[in-house]
Amino acid sequence: MAIATAATLIGVIIYIIALLLPNWAIIDFLNTSGEHVNVNLGVWGEWRKLNTSETAEWIPHLPKPSEKILRLADADLKHFYYAQIALATIALALMAANNFAAFLTFSYHRFVYKRVVSLIHWLIAVCVFATVEVLTNSVTEWNTEVAQKRIISDWDYSTAQKLGLAAYLAYTVVLIYTFAGIVFFMASRKQKGSRAATAEFEVEDRDVYIGR
Repeated sequence: MAIATAATLIGVIIYIIALLLPNWAIIDFLNTSGEHVNVNLGVWGEWRKLNTSETAEWIPHLPKPSEKILRLADADLKHFYYAQIALATIALALMAANNFAAFLTFSYHRFVYKRVVSLIHWLIAVCVFATVEVLTNSVTEWNTEVAQKRIISDWDYSTAQKLGLAAYLAYTVVLIYTFAGIVFFMASRKQKGSRAATAEFEVEDRDVYIGR
């Protein structure tokens, strides 16, 4: 459990780095003016760069997608952005709380505490995975009418999309927390009688009967 807990602490750092990076997804396409557009999409916003300009423009997701960018003119797009930000924030909050709880299990050995930590580790993994999925699928809501390739009826931005470094870092965090959840769940087996590692473990894992 100590190794798993140390790994989750590293996972928190990796996830914070991933959230700060804007390159969860990278999309390259041509707009209706024939300009090459490069978009680095992140959780909090995107960096957009045209081949006619040497500077990149930051377009935040909050409070809502920019109305000046026709590509982002979709009423449902903001819900994707709100969802990915909410999931990322929830994951961070759970990481902070559950890592603290994981440390407590070294002092309080009752099996149920370890199982709760295990389940929340898995919940964190799901939140991080969902963040990546929502973000990468948000491009399907972009307006294809501003892309030169709109003449292909079944084309969308996802065909020009590739995952960036931040997404791979997030997937690493998913693996770390999945592994940690398995470790804590396996360690949560009751230790009874002579099979207990210590007398303290045996006492804490005794059945509790609640009567009137």
